[in-house]
Amino acid sequence: MSILEVKGVSKYFGGLAALNDINLTIEEGEIRGIIGPNGAGKTTLFNVISGVYQPTSGQIFYLEGKRIDGLSSDRIAEMGLVRTFQRTALYHNFTVLRNVTIARHLHARENIFGVFAGTVKKMEEENVKKALEIVEFMGLGRLKNELAANLPHGHQRALGIAIALACEPKLLLLDEPLTGMTPTEKAHMIDLIKKVHQKSITILIVEHDMRSVMELCNYISVLDFGKLLAEGVPAEIQNDETVITAYLGTEDILSLGGEEVAT
Repeated sequence: MSILEVKGVSKYFGGLAALNDINLTIEEGEIRGIIGPNGAGKTTLFNVISGVYQPTSGQIFYLEGKRIDGLSSDRIAEMGLVRTFQRTALYHNFTVLRNVTIARHLHARENIFGVFAGTVKKMEEENVKKALEIVEFMGLGRLKNELAANLPHGHQRALGIAIALACEPKLLLLDEPLTGMTPTEKAHMIDLIKKVHQKSITILIVEHDMRSVMELCNYISVLDFGKLLAEGVPAEIQNDETVITAYLGTEDILSLGGEEVAT
């Protein structure tokens, strides 16, 4: 059963087509990788799906066929389609636990109107309890009272995912979750992403680290110059001549790295 369908989506900036007639179907329970060379449109695709940008044309359907193109990013997140960003958005002067608790508040804000003060207090206690569970789940329990600004890079990335989990996603979009990490941090993050997936959360991931993509994803879509170039299981993508050509002619796409220039 599909959880997300992108149908004929294009996004133009002036005369530049950042996305050109993209069609994607994401099945519930997948870990889908989105890869492509610099400037391929990967981050633009995430921005369009999550409501940061509106598509120039095309339609996007989520969770039992609800059309979401045209909705605000806040509304889309409330529906359980939640994303992270290349640059982790944290409240740096708040503690780890407070960051996740705030995300819980934002997720639950529409439910607090018209309730009694005692009920609000109970809801606050429940928010803190759930936030602490998420912090522990993401391996940040011993750092719960540490300021976000003081965390090492890998832990800041984990906190970014914890904040996303506070919004109770059904579909989680991870934008470059391994950026800037050491090999040890990458291995730890890969394990965390697998744990998140085991909570019945479908994951769509943009990532440049090809070894990690091949390890994590059960299906991969390749973008190039805003177009869908290829799709398949990791072994198919790894040996696809059109994909190899798109990656500047390299014979081993596992060797690729670097940062995407967002379009």
